[in-house]
Amino acid sequence: MPSNTIKRIILIIIDVLFSWYIWEVNIWLGNPCYTTAFSSCFILSVTTFLIVYTPFEIYWSFRDLWFDRWRKLFLKDLEVSNIKINISDGFLSANLVKNREQAKIDSKKAIIIVCHGFSDTKETLQYYYFPLAYQGYNILAYDARGTGKSKKSGKRSEFLKRIEDFKKIIEWVKNQEEFSSMKIFCIGFSIGAITVLSGGILDKKIEKIIAISSVSYYKQNISKYNPIIMLSYLLKGVKLFPNEEENNRLSPFLMIKNAKKELTIEEWKKLSNKVMLIHCKNDRVIKFKNFKENKRILESQEKNILILKKGGHSLKKNECILVGATLNFLKL
Repeated sequence: MPSNTIKRIILIIIDVLFSWYIWEVNIWLGNPCYTTAFSSCFILSVTTFLIVYTPFEIYWSFRDLWFDRWRKLFLKDLEVSNIKINISDGFLSANLVKNREQAKIDSKKAIIIVCHGFSDTKETLQYYYFPLAYQGYNILAYDARGTGKSKKSGKRSEFLKRIEDFKKIIEWVKNQEEFSSMKIFCIGFSIGAITVLSGGILDKKIEKIIAISSVSYYKQNISKYNPIIMLSYLLKGVKLFPNEEENNRLSPFLMIKNAKKELTIEEWKKLSNKVMLIHCKNDRVIKFKNFKENKRILESQEKNILILKKGGHSLKKNECILVGATLNFLKL
């Protein structure tokens, strides 16, 4: 999703053009525009600008309050520590979230790696993974390259490198004595879902993957985003028309399809059952057809899918359902 800054720039440009149009209409109607400092044309143009811009600013402010409402969850029972994980272009900043009660950690014996979306940071998804940490799961949420505190380590538009970075994180987890005997689960949103599917579905050490709002065919769907998303991606250097090899690596559908040919029936059944797909029907960024395509190729059972009617790309107002479904899938 485009950042608020990009949205504001687009809105201001449109708003200024519309206000200028009102100015020209007033000149055409014969209203005085240059005789006084505060002419009727100027007042009408400024008023038009404020009438158009103000509702959007109010909406964004209230929306930020909505998304930020979970911030104080961790203060009492969770321990959050910042770590750095080396990659080819520097390091990734990550938060390791643990429950303070060792008994709860011992009851789960698992670590969940969380991969955020294109314009998010590791803090964006706290409302989702803090409740999981309260249940005893260790959480490793990291800023992808080009975002948050990993901003200097590459560009956010380098999707293939994000997959390689994810593999580095998996190796880091495997090499930590504290986590070496724990189960590894992965959760990804949007571009993060492509990352965990493409980078982790064939890794036998990863026992569960939850892909939320994931693309199926990258090349076919990335170019069909709405105009605002497309403009944001172009400005940030996202490759909209990858070659065949790149498309294969960025398309979970194709990776799963190719893997299916090489696996035995038992291996395929195990791979299919390790993935949960979650999507909203009214997702305007990654259309629902992506979910149906991924479900079809995975031959997903009903227990491994969650379809929401409303909530859009970010699943707004479905937080409790999302957490509940996640806990249910992870304990299967």
